[in-house]
Amino acid sequence: MPEGVFFDADACVQEQLTRPDIVGKISASLGTDLQAADGSLDRNRTSALVFQDAGKRRLLEEILHPLVRQACTAAQQGAQATARFFVADIPLFYETGFPFAADHQIVIACDPRTQRERLLARSPNHAPHQIDSRLAAQIPILEKANRATVVLWNGGTPQALAQQTHIFIKWLLLTNSPPRSQKHP
Repeated sequence: MPEGVFFDADACVQEQLTRPDIVGKISASLGTDLQAADGSLDRNRTSALVFQDAGKRRLLEEILHPLVRQACTAAQQGAQATARFFVADIPLFYETGFPFAADHQIVIACDPRTQRERLLARSPNHAPHQIDSRLAAQIPILEKANRATVVLWNGGTPQALAQQTHIFIKWLLLTNSPPRSQKHP
């Protein structure tokens, strides 16, 4: 039996954005053709559009978030029979009110300056105002940390985060606490 199963919401979104039916639905909902040459969604154009207009961002979320929730639920149900624990990486967990029963809510946090720098590095085609719009659409990281049951600090090196994660997983396996059956917003 594997110790854990991991679900990545961002990877699920990326997969959805390659589906022609989803790209068509998004383009139709947002009122403009946002298709890239390869048939996937043009992420830069879409980001520029939805982070300028909260209404369009909500329309996009109404299409993608139910698909992510469905895939996450299916992965969690599959993991129940095959793994000791299930981890779901859901960046907008608190913002979307993701209905997910969890023993622990883990927030990986860093200071706002580091968060902004990393987002700029990951999205070099975005103008600074687009980065600011993305961050403004999120709950501040310190508020997320206050809501979490576990906070891992990611202000240092990837190795430091890996070490914290390893220690947490070791603790999790040692405590082997039974799952709580409650939903968290």
